[in-house]
Amino acid sequence: MPLPVEVLDERPSISLRQRLLLAILAPLMLVFAISVFLDYRLAKETADAAFDQSLADAALDIAAHIQTGESQVSVKLSSEAEAMLRSDGSDKIYFAVRDGSGHLLAGDADLPDLRLAAQGQPEFKDTRFRGAWIRSAVQRIDSPLSEITITVAETLSKRNRASRKVLTAMILPNLIVIVATFLAVYVGVRKGLAPLAALEREIATRSPSDLREINVQPTPREIWPMLSRLNELFVLLRSAAEAQQRFLADAAHQLRTPLAGLQTQIELATLGGRFESDPDRLARIEDAAGRIGHLVDQLLIYARAEPGAAAIQPLEPLSLAVLLEEAASIFLDRALAKGIDLGFDIESATVKGIPWMLREALANVIDNAVRYTPVNGVVTVRSGIRDQFPFLEVEDNGPGVPAAECSRIFERFYRLPGSSGAGCGLGLAIVREIAELHRARIELANPVTGGLRITLIFSAFGEQTQALACADSAES
Repeated sequence: MPLPVEVLDERPSISLRQRLLLAILAPLMLVFAISVFLDYRLAKETADAAFDQSLADAALDIAAHIQTGESQVSVKLSSEAEAMLRSDGSDKIYFAVRDGSGHLLAGDADLPDLRLAAQGQPEFKDTRFRGAWIRSAVQRIDSPLSEITITVAETLSKRNRASRKVLTAMILPNLIVIVATFLAVYVGVRKGLAPLAALEREIATRSPSDLREINVQPTPREIWPMLSRLNELFVLLRSAAEAQQRFLADAAHQLRTPLAGLQTQIELATLGGRFESDPDRLARIEDAAGRIGHLVDQLLIYARAEPGAAAIQPLEPLSLAVLLEEAASIFLDRALAKGIDLGFDIESATVKGIPWMLREALANVIDNAVRYTPVNGVVTVRSGIRDQFPFLEVEDNGPGVPAAECSRIFERFYRLPGSSGAGCGLGLAIVREIAELHRARIELANPVTGGLRITLIFSAFGEQTQALACADSAES
Protein backbone atom coordinates (compact mmCIF):
# COMPACT_ATOMS: atom_id res chain seq x y z
CA MET A 1 0.00 0.00 0.00
CA PRO A 2 1.18 3.60 -0.53
CA LEU A 3 2.74 5.03 2.59
CA PRO A 4 0.94 7.94 4.26
CA VAL A 5 2.40 11.32 3.40
CA GLU A 6 3.26 13.55 6.34
CA VAL A 7 1.71 16.98 5.96
CA LEU A 8 4.34 19.56 6.83
CA ASP A 9 2.40 22.67 5.94
CA GLU A 10 -1.35 22.80 5.55
CA ARG A 11 -1.39 26.30 4.12
CA PRO A 12 -2.75 26.33 0.56
CA SER A 13 -0.05 26.66 -2.09
CA ILE A 14 -0.53 28.66 -5.26
CA SER A 15 0.29 27.16 -8.64
CA LEU A 16 3.10 28.22 -10.95
CA ARG A 17 0.52 29.75 -13.30
CA GLN A 18 -0.91 31.83 -10.44
CA ARG A 19 2.57 32.93 -9.39
CA LEU A 20 3.38 34.10 -12.93
CA LEU A 21 0.07 35.90 -13.34
CA LEU A 22 0.42 37.62 -9.97
CA ALA A 23 4.01 38.61 -10.78
CA ILE A 24 2.80 40.22 -14.01
CA LEU A 25 -0.47 41.64 -12.69
CA ALA A 26 1.18 43.62 -9.85
CA PRO A 27 3.44 45.70 -12.19
CA LEU A 28 0.55 46.12 -14.61
CA MET A 29 -1.66 47.57 -11.88
CA LEU A 30 1.17 49.85 -10.76
CA VAL A 31 1.68 51.07 -14.32
CA PHE A 32 -2.09 51.53 -14.61
CA ALA A 33 -2.25 53.63 -11.43
CA ILE A 34 0.72 55.81 -12.42
CA SER A 35 -0.61 56.26 -15.94
CA VAL A 36 -4.06 57.28 -14.72
CA PHE A 37 -2.57 59.66 -12.16
CA LEU A 38 -0.28 61.41 -14.67
CA ASP A 39 -2.89 61.57 -17.41
CA TYR A 40 -5.51 62.87 -15.00
CA ARG A 41 -3.19 65.50 -13.61
CA LEU A 42 -2.21 66.72 -17.09
CA ALA A 43 -5.81 66.83 -18.29
CA LYS A 44 -6.99 68.56 -15.12
CA GLU A 45 -4.30 71.19 -15.36
CA THR A 46 -5.31 71.85 -18.99
CA ALA A 47 -8.99 72.20 -18.03
CA ASP A 48 -8.16 74.41 -15.01
CA ALA A 49 -6.04 76.63 -17.22
CA ALA A 50 -9.04 77.23 -19.50
CA PHE A 51 -11.32 78.06 -16.54
CA ASP A 52 -8.65 80.34 -15.03
CA GLN A 53 -8.30 82.19 -18.31
CA SER A 54 -12.06 82.78 -18.26
CA LEU A 55 -11.75 84.33 -14.77
CA ALA A 56 -8.85 86.50 -15.93
CA ASP A 57 -10.88 87.66 -18.93
CA ALA A 58 -13.76 88.56 -16.59
CA ALA A 59 -11.33 90.65 -14.48
CA LEU A 60 -10.15 92.49 -17.59
CA ASP A 61 -13.76 93.12 -18.62
CA ILE A 62 -14.37 94.76 -15.24
CA ALA A 63 -11.17 96.80 -15.65
CA ALA A 64 -12.59 98.22 -18.86
CA HIS A 65 -15.45 99.75 -16.83
CA ILE A 66 -13.20 101.59 -14.34
CA GLN A 67 -13.15 105.36 -14.77
CA THR A 68 -10.76 107.78 -13.13
CA GLY A 69 -12.02 111.32 -12.40
CA GLU A 70 -10.18 114.36 -11.01
CA SER A 71 -10.58 113.26 -7.40
CA GLN A 72 -11.87 109.68 -7.37
CA VAL A 73 -11.96 106.35 -9.12
CA SER A 74 -15.32 104.74 -9.93
CA VAL A 75 -16.67 101.62 -11.59
CA LYS A 76 -19.30 102.32 -14.23
CA LEU A 77 -20.87 98.84 -14.38
CA SER A 78 -24.51 98.74 -15.30
CA SER A 79 -26.91 96.30 -13.66
CA GLU A 80 -27.29 94.46 -16.96
CA ALA A 81 -23.54 94.11 -17.32
CA GLU A 82 -23.20 92.91 -13.71
CA ALA A 83 -26.00 90.38 -14.22
CA MET A 84 -24.27 89.11 -17.33
CA LEU A 85 -21.00 88.88 -15.41
CA ARG A 86 -22.60 86.85 -12.61
CA SER A 87 -24.60 84.58 -14.90
CA ASP A 88 -23.35 80.98 -14.91
CA GLY A 89 -25.38 77.78 -15.24
CA SER A 90 -23.20 75.79 -12.81
CA ASP A 91 -21.37 78.10 -10.43
CA LYS A 92 -21.85 81.29 -8.44
CA ILE A 93 -19.75 84.23 -9.57
CA TYR A 94 -18.38 86.84 -7.15
CA PHE A 95 -16.29 89.96 -7.75
CA ALA A 96 -14.87 92.90 -5.89
CA VAL A 97 -13.05 96.07 -6.99
CA ARG A 98 -10.95 97.86 -4.37
CA ASP A 99 -8.66 100.86 -4.40
CA GLY A 100 -5.19 100.98 -2.95
CA SER A 101 -6.47 101.54 0.61
CA GLY A 102 -8.81 98.53 0.37
CA HIS A 103 -11.96 100.58 -0.03
CA LEU A 104 -14.64 98.67 -1.94
CA LEU A 105 -15.52 100.36 -5.19
CA ALA A 106 -17.95 97.69 -6.50
CA GLY A 107 -18.98 94.11 -5.99
CA ASP A 108 -19.14 91.84 -2.93
CA ALA A 109 -17.79 93.51 0.18
CA ASP A 110 -17.10 90.19 2.01
CA LEU A 111 -15.08 88.69 -0.81
CA PRO A 112 -11.56 88.15 0.62
CA ASP A 113 -9.06 90.88 -0.28
CA LEU A 114 -6.15 88.76 -1.48
CA ARG A 115 -3.89 91.42 -3.03
CA LEU A 116 -1.60 88.73 -4.44
CA ALA A 117 -0.94 89.63 -8.02
CA ALA A 118 1.88 91.69 -9.41
CA GLN A 119 0.86 94.44 -11.71
CA GLY A 120 -0.26 93.15 -15.12
CA GLN A 121 -0.09 89.47 -14.11
CA PRO A 122 -3.26 87.77 -12.78
CA GLU A 123 -2.79 85.34 -9.93
CA PHE A 124 -5.06 82.51 -8.89
CA LYS A 125 -5.82 81.05 -5.50
CA ASP A 126 -8.28 78.60 -3.89
CA THR A 127 -9.96 79.70 -0.69
CA ARG A 128 -13.19 79.23 1.24
CA PHE A 129 -16.00 81.75 0.95
CA ARG A 130 -19.51 81.55 2.33
CA GLY A 131 -19.03 77.89 3.30
CA ALA A 132 -17.74 76.68 -0.06
CA TRP A 133 -14.46 76.47 -1.90
CA ILE A 134 -13.92 79.09 -4.59
CA ARG A 135 -11.28 79.85 -7.19
CA SER A 136 -10.21 83.49 -7.31
CA ALA A 137 -8.42 85.47 -10.00
CA VAL A 138 -6.74 88.68 -8.76
CA GLN A 139 -5.75 91.39 -11.23
CA ARG A 140 -3.92 94.61 -10.22
CA ILE A 141 -3.97 97.70 -12.41
CA ASP A 142 -2.63 101.25 -11.90
CA SER A 143 -4.60 104.45 -12.24
CA PRO A 144 -3.49 108.06 -11.81
CA LEU A 145 -5.12 108.29 -8.37
CA SER A 146 -4.65 104.80 -6.88
CA GLU A 147 -3.73 101.19 -7.51
CA ILE A 148 -6.84 99.15 -8.25
CA THR A 149 -7.30 95.45 -7.28
CA ILE A 150 -9.91 93.42 -9.13
CA THR A 151 -10.93 90.03 -7.71
CA VAL A 152 -13.20 87.64 -9.62
CA ALA A 153 -14.13 84.28 -8.05
CA GLU A 154 -16.37 81.34 -8.80
CA THR A 155 -17.39 78.12 -7.06
CA LEU A 156 -15.90 74.80 -8.28
CA SER A 157 -18.93 72.86 -9.56
CA LYS A 158 -18.04 72.80 -13.24
CA ARG A 159 -14.37 72.24 -12.46
CA ASN A 160 -15.24 69.19 -10.32
CA ARG A 161 -17.60 67.89 -12.99
CA ALA A 162 -14.93 68.32 -15.62
CA SER A 163 -12.43 66.51 -13.36
CA ARG A 164 -14.75 63.54 -13.02
CA LYS A 165 -15.27 63.39 -16.77
CA VAL A 166 -11.54 63.58 -17.33
CA LEU A 167 -10.94 60.83 -14.77
CA THR A 168 -13.55 58.57 -16.36
CA ALA A 169 -12.16 59.27 -19.81
CA MET A 170 -8.69 58.36 -18.58
CA ILE A 171 -9.58 55.25 -16.56
CA LEU A 172 -11.70 53.39 -19.11
CA PRO A 173 -9.17 53.32 -22.00
CA ASN A 174 -6.31 52.50 -19.65
CA LEU A 175 -8.36 49.80 -17.96
CA ILE A 176 -9.25 48.27 -21.32
CA VAL A 177 -5.58 48.25 -22.29
CA ILE A 178 -4.60 46.64 -18.97
CA VAL A 179 -7.32 43.96 -19.23
CA ALA A 180 -6.40 43.20 -22.83
CA THR A 181 -2.73 42.97 -21.86
CA PHE A 182 -3.54 40.70 -18.92
CA LEU A 183 -5.66 38.41 -21.12
CA ALA A 184 -2.86 38.22 -23.65
CA VAL A 185 -0.40 37.39 -20.87
CA TYR A 186 -2.81 34.79 -19.44
CA VAL A 187 -3.12 33.06 -22.80
CA GLY A 188 0.65 33.22 -23.22
CA VAL A 189 1.31 31.78 -19.76
CA ARG A 190 -1.25 29.03 -20.29
CA LYS A 191 0.30 28.12 -23.62
CA GLY A 192 3.78 28.28 -22.12
CA LEU A 193 2.78 25.94 -19.27
CA ALA A 194 0.98 23.49 -21.56
CA PRO A 195 4.00 21.11 -21.56
CA LEU A 196 3.84 21.00 -17.75
CA ALA A 197 0.12 20.19 -17.86
CA ALA A 198 0.81 17.42 -20.39
CA LEU A 199 3.55 16.08 -18.11
CA GLU A 200 1.18 16.15 -15.13
CA ARG A 201 -1.44 14.20 -17.09
CA GLU A 202 1.15 11.67 -18.25
CA ILE A 203 2.34 11.06 -14.68
CA ALA A 204 -1.23 10.98 -13.31
CA THR A 205 -2.22 8.19 -15.71
CA ARG A 206 0.67 5.98 -14.61
CA SER A 207 0.09 3.08 -12.29
CA PRO A 208 2.16 2.78 -9.10
CA SER A 209 4.19 0.07 -10.83
CA ASP A 210 5.12 2.24 -13.83
CA LEU A 211 8.63 3.56 -13.17
CA ARG A 212 9.61 4.34 -16.74
CA GLU A 213 11.88 7.34 -17.19
CA ILE A 214 10.16 10.59 -18.11
CA ASN A 215 10.97 12.03 -21.52
CA VAL A 216 12.39 15.48 -20.78
CA GLN A 217 12.61 16.70 -24.40
CA PRO A 218 9.03 18.08 -24.75
CA THR A 219 9.28 19.90 -21.40
CA PRO A 220 10.74 23.37 -20.68
CA ARG A 221 14.50 23.42 -20.07
CA GLU A 222 13.95 24.99 -16.66
CA ILE A 223 12.58 21.72 -15.24
CA TRP A 224 15.07 19.39 -16.92
CA PRO A 225 17.27 19.18 -13.78
CA MET A 226 14.24 18.28 -11.64
CA LEU A 227 13.07 15.62 -14.12
CA SER A 228 16.59 14.23 -14.37
CA ARG A 229 16.70 13.81 -10.59
CA LEU A 230 13.27 12.17 -10.74
CA ASN A 231 14.45 9.75 -13.41
CA GLU A 232 17.46 8.91 -11.27
CA LEU A 233 15.06 8.15 -8.43
CA PHE A 234 13.08 5.86 -10.73
CA VAL A 235 16.28 3.97 -11.54
CA LEU A 236 17.03 3.55 -7.83
CA LEU A 237 13.46 2.36 -7.17
CA ARG A 238 13.67 -0.18 -9.97
CA SER A 239 16.98 -1.44 -8.61
CA ALA A 240 15.50 -1.71 -5.12
CA ALA A 241 12.45 -3.55 -6.50
CA GLU A 242 14.68 -5.97 -8.40
CA ALA A 243 16.68 -6.60 -5.23
CA GLN A 244 13.44 -7.19 -3.32
CA GLN A 245 12.24 -9.61 -5.99
CA ARG A 246 15.50 -11.56 -5.75
CA PHE A 247 15.14 -11.66 -1.98
CA LEU A 248 11.56 -12.85 -2.23
CA ALA A 249 12.55 -15.59 -4.64
CA ASP A 250 15.33 -16.72 -2.32
CA ALA A 251 13.03 -16.50 0.70
CA ALA A 252 10.35 -18.53 -1.07
CA HIS A 253 12.89 -21.22 -1.92
CA GLN A 254 14.39 -21.29 1.59
CA LEU A 255 10.97 -21.40 3.30
CA ARG A 256 9.35 -23.92 1.03
CA THR A 257 12.21 -26.38 1.20
CA PRO A 258 11.89 -27.11 4.95
CA LEU A 259 8.10 -27.11 4.66
CA ALA A 260 8.29 -29.70 1.88
CA GLY A 261 10.65 -31.71 4.06
CA LEU A 262 8.24 -31.46 6.99
CA GLN A 263 5.35 -32.70 4.90
CA THR A 264 7.49 -35.56 3.58
CA GLN A 265 8.42 -36.62 7.10
CA ILE A 266 4.74 -36.54 8.11
CA GLU A 267 3.88 -38.78 5.16
CA LEU A 268 6.71 -41.19 6.02
CA ALA A 269 5.63 -41.29 9.65
CA THR A 270 2.10 -42.01 8.53
CA LEU A 271 3.21 -44.81 6.25
CA GLY A 272 5.25 -46.25 9.14
CA GLY A 273 2.13 -46.43 11.26
CA ARG A 274 3.31 -43.86 13.80
CA PHE A 275 -0.15 -42.25 14.04
CA GLU A 276 -2.38 -45.34 13.84
CA SER A 277 -3.28 -45.02 17.48
CA ASP A 278 -3.90 -41.22 17.27
CA PRO A 279 -5.33 -40.22 13.85
CA ASP A 280 -6.64 -36.92 15.26
CA ARG A 281 -3.10 -35.82 16.05
CA LEU A 282 -2.08 -36.60 12.48
CA ALA A 283 -4.97 -34.52 11.19
CA ARG A 284 -3.93 -31.58 13.39
CA ILE A 285 -0.29 -31.82 12.30
CA GLU A 286 -1.25 -31.95 8.62
CA ASP A 287 -3.65 -29.02 9.10
CA ALA A 288 -0.97 -26.97 10.87
CA ALA A 289 1.60 -27.73 8.17
CA GLY A 290 -0.91 -26.78 5.48
CA ARG A 291 -1.76 -23.52 7.23
CA ILE A 292 1.95 -22.66 7.58
CA GLY A 293 2.49 -23.32 3.89
CA HIS A 294 -0.57 -21.25 2.97
CA LEU A 295 0.57 -18.39 5.22
CA VAL A 296 4.05 -18.38 3.71
CA ASP A 297 2.60 -18.29 0.21
CA GLN A 298 0.24 -15.46 1.13
CA LEU A 299 3.01 -13.43 2.79
CA LEU A 300 5.23 -13.75 -0.27
CA ILE A 301 2.39 -12.84 -2.60
CA TYR A 302 1.49 -9.83 -0.43
CA ALA A 303 5.10 -8.62 -0.52
CA ARG A 304 5.29 -9.06 -4.30
CA ALA A 305 2.01 -7.16 -4.74
CA GLU A 306 3.29 -4.03 -2.99
CA PRO A 307 3.99 -1.09 -5.35
CA GLY A 308 7.76 -1.19 -4.89
CA ALA A 309 8.05 -4.87 -5.74
CA ALA A 310 5.52 -4.60 -8.57
CA ALA A 311 7.24 -1.60 -10.14
CA ILE A 312 9.49 -3.69 -12.40
CA GLN A 313 6.63 -5.79 -13.76
CA PRO A 314 5.17 -4.40 -17.00
CA LEU A 315 1.45 -4.14 -17.68
CA GLU A 316 0.07 -6.07 -20.63
CA PRO A 317 -3.35 -6.49 -22.27
CA LEU A 318 -5.33 -9.23 -20.57
CA SER A 319 -8.58 -11.00 -21.41
CA LEU A 320 -10.70 -11.05 -18.26
CA ALA A 321 -12.71 -14.00 -19.61
CA VAL A 322 -9.57 -16.16 -20.05
CA LEU A 323 -8.18 -14.97 -16.72
CA LEU A 324 -11.40 -15.86 -14.91
CA GLU A 325 -11.59 -19.34 -16.47
CA GLU A 326 -7.99 -20.09 -15.50
CA ALA A 327 -8.42 -18.86 -11.91
CA ALA A 328 -11.79 -20.53 -11.27
CA SER A 329 -10.90 -23.88 -12.84
CA ILE A 330 -8.44 -24.55 -10.01
CA PHE A 331 -11.34 -24.68 -7.53
CA LEU A 332 -13.62 -27.03 -9.48
CA ASP A 333 -12.53 -30.12 -7.54
CA ARG A 334 -12.93 -28.40 -4.17
CA ALA A 335 -16.36 -27.10 -5.17
CA LEU A 336 -17.49 -30.56 -6.33
CA ALA A 337 -16.24 -32.11 -3.08
CA LYS A 338 -18.56 -29.77 -1.13
CA GLY A 339 -21.43 -30.11 -3.60
CA ILE A 340 -21.08 -26.39 -4.52
CA ASP A 341 -22.41 -25.30 -7.89
CA LEU A 342 -19.50 -23.26 -9.30
CA GLY A 343 -21.06 -21.43 -12.25
CA PHE A 344 -19.60 -19.19 -14.95
CA ASP A 345 -21.21 -16.08 -16.47
CA ILE A 346 -18.41 -14.81 -18.69
CA GLU A 347 -18.38 -12.04 -21.27
CA SER A 348 -15.27 -10.75 -23.01
CA ALA A 349 -13.45 -7.68 -21.68
CA THR A 350 -9.84 -6.51 -21.82
CA VAL A 351 -7.72 -4.55 -19.36
CA LYS A 352 -4.03 -3.80 -18.96
CA GLY A 353 -2.50 -5.52 -15.96
CA ILE A 354 -0.06 -7.99 -14.48
CA PRO A 355 -1.39 -11.49 -15.21
CA TRP A 356 -0.22 -13.36 -12.12
CA MET A 357 -1.44 -10.59 -9.82
CA LEU A 358 -4.99 -10.50 -11.17
CA ARG A 359 -5.05 -14.28 -11.23
CA GLU A 360 -3.99 -14.31 -7.57
CA ALA A 361 -6.60 -11.70 -6.63
CA LEU A 362 -9.32 -13.80 -8.26
CA ALA A 363 -8.01 -16.94 -6.62
CA ASN A 364 -8.22 -15.34 -3.19
CA VAL A 365 -11.81 -14.15 -3.73
CA ILE A 366 -12.94 -17.50 -5.15
CA ASP A 367 -11.10 -19.38 -2.40
CA ASN A 368 -13.00 -17.35 0.23
CA ALA A 369 -16.29 -17.98 -1.53
CA VAL A 370 -15.74 -21.76 -1.79
CA ARG A 371 -14.28 -21.97 1.71
CA TYR A 372 -17.19 -20.25 3.49
CA THR A 373 -20.13 -21.22 1.28
CA PRO A 374 -22.01 -24.10 2.94
CA VAL A 375 -22.39 -27.57 1.41
CA ASN A 376 -24.63 -27.63 -1.69
CA GLY A 377 -24.26 -23.84 -2.01
CA VAL A 378 -23.80 -21.73 -5.15
CA VAL A 379 -20.79 -19.68 -6.28
CA THR A 380 -20.94 -17.69 -9.52
CA VAL A 381 -18.02 -15.96 -11.22
CA ARG A 382 -18.60 -13.23 -13.80
CA SER A 383 -16.67 -10.96 -16.15
CA GLY A 384 -17.60 -8.40 -18.76
CA ILE A 385 -18.32 -4.69 -19.16
CA ARG A 386 -20.79 -2.84 -16.97
CA ASP A 387 -21.50 0.88 -17.29
CA GLN A 388 -18.63 1.05 -19.81
CA PHE A 389 -16.10 -0.32 -17.28
CA PRO A 390 -14.56 -3.83 -17.35
CA PHE A 391 -15.26 -5.87 -14.22
CA LEU A 392 -14.60 -9.17 -12.45
CA GLU A 393 -17.15 -10.48 -9.96
CA VAL A 394 -17.56 -13.40 -7.54
CA GLU A 395 -20.92 -14.01 -5.86
CA ASP A 396 -21.87 -16.67 -3.33
CA ASN A 397 -24.83 -17.54 -1.11
CA GLY A 398 -22.74 -18.05 2.01
CA PRO A 399 -23.12 -16.30 5.37
CA GLY A 400 -21.94 -12.90 4.04
CA VAL A 401 -20.28 -10.10 6.01
CA PRO A 402 -21.90 -7.90 8.70
CA ALA A 403 -22.22 -4.29 7.58
CA ALA A 404 -20.14 -3.13 10.55
CA GLU A 405 -17.22 -5.31 9.42
CA CYS A 406 -17.14 -4.30 5.75
CA SER A 407 -14.42 -1.69 6.20
CA ARG A 408 -12.20 -4.08 8.20
CA ILE A 409 -12.15 -7.28 6.17
CA PHE A 410 -9.48 -5.78 3.88
CA GLU A 411 -7.08 -5.24 6.79
CA ARG A 412 -4.06 -7.51 7.09
CA PHE A 413 -4.52 -10.55 9.36
CA TYR A 414 -8.07 -9.52 10.26
CA ARG A 415 -10.65 -12.29 10.58
CA LEU A 416 -14.26 -12.00 11.60
CA PRO A 417 -14.86 -12.96 15.22
CA GLY A 418 -16.17 -16.51 15.44
CA SER A 419 -15.46 -17.29 11.77
CA SER A 420 -14.58 -20.87 10.88
CA GLY A 421 -11.97 -22.10 8.40
CA ALA A 422 -8.18 -22.02 8.19
CA GLY A 423 -7.78 -18.59 6.61
CA CYS A 424 -4.86 -16.40 7.66
CA GLY A 425 -6.57 -13.03 7.14
CA LEU A 426 -4.36 -11.96 4.20
CA GLY A 427 -6.51 -12.95 1.22
CA LEU A 428 -8.61 -9.80 0.90
CA ALA A 429 -5.67 -7.59 1.90
CA ILE A 430 -3.84 -9.01 -1.12
CA VAL A 431 -6.92 -8.36 -3.27
CA ARG A 432 -6.94 -4.71 -2.14
CA GLU A 433 -3.23 -4.24 -2.93
CA ILE A 434 -3.62 -5.74 -6.38
CA ALA A 435 -6.76 -3.69 -7.07
CA GLU A 436 -4.98 -0.45 -6.14
CA LEU A 437 -2.02 -1.33 -8.36
CA HIS A 438 -4.43 -1.80 -11.27
CA ARG A 439 -6.45 1.32 -10.42
CA ALA A 440 -9.50 -0.83 -9.78
CA ARG A 441 -12.35 -0.16 -7.37
CA ILE A 442 -13.67 -2.87 -5.06
CA GLU A 443 -17.39 -3.00 -4.37
CA LEU A 444 -19.06 -5.23 -1.77
CA ALA A 445 -22.77 -5.91 -1.85
CA ASN A 446 -25.25 -8.40 -0.45
CA PRO A 447 -27.34 -10.16 -3.13
CA VAL A 448 -31.06 -10.60 -2.67
CA THR A 449 -30.48 -14.34 -2.21
CA GLY A 450 -28.01 -13.65 0.63
CA GLY A 451 -24.28 -14.17 0.80
CA LEU A 452 -21.68 -11.76 -0.59
CA ARG A 453 -20.82 -10.27 -3.96
CA ILE A 454 -17.30 -8.84 -4.52
CA THR A 455 -16.74 -6.86 -7.70
CA LEU A 456 -13.49 -5.43 -9.11
CA ILE A 457 -14.26 -2.50 -11.42
CA PHE A 458 -11.43 -1.24 -13.59
CA SER A 459 -12.21 2.47 -13.74
CA ALA A 460 -10.65 4.65 -16.44
CA PHE A 461 -10.03 7.36 -13.85
CA GLY A 462 -8.27 5.12 -11.36
CA GLU A 463 -10.74 5.43 -8.54
CA GLN A 464 -9.33 3.47 -5.64
CA THR A 465 -11.94 3.85 -2.92
CA GLN A 466 -13.85 0.83 -1.69
CA ALA A 467 -17.60 1.37 -1.96
CA LEU A 468 -19.07 -1.03 0.63
CA ALA A 469 -22.70 -2.06 1.05
CA CYS A 470 -23.24 -5.26 2.99
CA ALA A 471 -26.12 -7.12 4.55
CA ASP A 472 -26.04 -8.28 8.16
CA SER A 473 -24.07 -11.51 7.58
CA ALA A 474 -20.83 -13.27 8.58
CA GLU A 475 -18.20 -14.23 6.03
CA SER A 476 -14.43 -13.81 6.37
